[in-house]
This record gives sequence, structure tokens and C-alpha cells, in this order.
Amino acid sequence: MNIQLLTHKIPVGISQCLMGEAVRYNAGHKHSKICTRLLGRCFDYVALCPEVAIGLGVPRDPIRLVKSDSSPGAEVRVIGVVDKTLDVTEPLRDYADSVVPALERVRGYIFMQNSPSCGLKGVRRYLPNGHGIDSSGIGVFAARLRERFPHLPMEEAGRLNNSEIRENFLTRVFAYDAWFRYVEGEEYVEGGEEGERQQHPEDVHAGAPRAARVIEFYTAYKYLLLAHHQGLTRALGQFVADSRALPPREFADGVRGRIMEILAHMASRKDRTNALMHLQGHLKQYLDKGEKAELTRLIEEYRQGLKPVSAVLTLLRHYLPRSPHQFIHNQLLLAAEPAELGLCDFH
Repeated sequence: MNIQLLTHKIPVGISQCLMGEAVRYNAGHKHSKICTRLLGRCFDYVALCPEVAIGLGVPRDPIRLVKSDSSPGAEVRVIGVVDKTLDVTEPLRDYADSVVPALERVRGYIFMQNSPSCGLKGVRRYLPNGHGIDSSGIGVFAARLRERFPHLPMEEAGRLNNSEIRENFLTRVFAYDAWFRYVEGEEYVEGGEEGERQQHPEDVHAGAPRAARVIEFYTAYKYLLLAHHQGLTRALGQFVADSRALPPREFADGVRGRIMEILAHMASRKDRTNALMHLQGHLKQYLDKGEKAELTRLIEEYRQGLKPVSAVLTLLRHYLPRSPHQFIHNQLLLAAEPAELGLCDFH
């Protein structure tokens, strides 16, 4: 399976205020240049503001997360700060459910942080008396979408200012999109509307992809997954080995979920070094003594933090044509990284 980087922009959901649109409660916006100027090079955004969509208007009185009491399992509602009789919990959940069909095509979602509707984590919560109790909340709209799309890569805009977090999010979005193109049999239709897709019936049987296709995808991602978490990748390998024990749809969803879980872990220098050494092992019989020494030295310099991973990948790609084995040619670890695509540094 030769997975190529997509030449079209990938559809990604985003909080509308991050696009620079004045939809916030104070009639302002939270324009993110990282999202629009940098990530906009590869993302085709689907912008939504759930608070405006449910009729709260602009400007509007603010809302916040309110716990019924201080117990761990207490109910959390979205209540008006000024008008405490205003409860928009169910409207936000219903709106999330209503946009699910439109979001079936997105391959990631960027949310506005600290929002009672869109925050992914760390949202301030209050008691009915107005006293703050913790910062452990999640926005109701975001939580509902996470329930409906459990494998979808999601991130908060503020965190994307960190280049490592941004690279990790891009890696997950690229993988999630590749899954639907190569495993589920979807691809962009040339000449159609931007982002329009079609499905190839030969890749899907009775509503589920063929197990062989799933295994090919896992195999192509194997060393990239090792760079993110060795233990979970080995466990996934065992799950894949038992593919016949599960119905096709359950097996495919299980593999996809585990792949996205593994990629959600930040790639450590130690695990990435281990993956690079595996690649080196596949190529060493095609290298002379000097070339082996050069590659070993470069990997060690990366491990010590003296050289970027792109330097090692460049040399590995240089030697790659010498190997006749398709397995090594298909490894996504050798594909262009977000940093190499110019999607990590922003000035």
C-alpha cells in the first residue's frame, strides 16, 4: 500500500471565532493566524459557532458550566451568567447531533479553548451560588462531538501555538484522512465540488473494509506508530494478528481506534530513535561499511538532540531505492513530516 500525501486540502472543523469572525459573546473574535495562515495551507475549514447557531445572538450575555453540587458525579449544565434561568445544555447537544451528517467528511476539529460550549479540557466550572469549583470541565458541544466521533483528531487552538503539539495534530489528521482514502475506499472526485468524495465498492464489503486492506494500512504505519508508543503498537500488532476472531466492521474500527490512540501520544526521542534503528536494520545489507557508519552516527546524533529527525529521514530516503522490499518503501515514517512541509515553524 503506497499512501501518498493528499494534494487537495483536508476538510477540518473549526470554531468560527478562530476564523476571525465576530461571533463571540462580546461581539469579538479570536482570530488564530496559526489556523488561518499556516494550517490553512492544507486544511479546508468547516466553521461553526454552536452558541450563535442555537439563537443566542451577538452580542449576548455569557454562559458557563455549572455543577449542581460539589460531588464528583454531579450534573453539569450550561447556564446563563446574568439570567440564571437560561439553560442551553440540551440545545447545544441537539445542535451537535444535527451537524453530525455535515461533519462526517471532516478529518479533524480545532476548538476554541476555555469555552463552555467548545472547550476540550480545563474549562472553569461553577456552583449554583456563583463560586468557582474547578477547571476540569469540557464544553458541551465539544463533548457531544467527541461522543459521536470518538476517533476524530481534536485539538484546542491555543495549544496549536506549540510546534510539537501542532505537528502531532497534523500527523493524526493526515493519518485519519489516509484511513478513509485507503481503507474505507473514499477519495476526492476530480472535477467535483471541493472536498467531495466517492467510495470504491471493491474496497468495501457489506459496509466494512476488507481485513486485508486494514492490515496493509497498519503495516504501512507500523514504524511511525512505534515512534509514538512502543508498547501500544505491539499490543495493536497482536490485535491485528487475531483479525479473524472479529466481524470485519468491528475489526476495522478497533484498528482505527488503536492507531489514533497511539498517534495521540507525542513521539518521544527514545521511541523515534528505536523506529529509525528498525528502518536502518532493513537497509543495512544494501549499504557499505562507510554508509552504515554514517547512518549509525546520524541516528545517534539525533538521539542526543544534536540533529533533527529530518536529517536522518533524508539519508534513509537516499538509500531507500536500493532495497527491493515493498514493506520498507511503504513505511509512513519515511513520508514527509509536517515540519518538512513547512507546517511547524511560523513567524
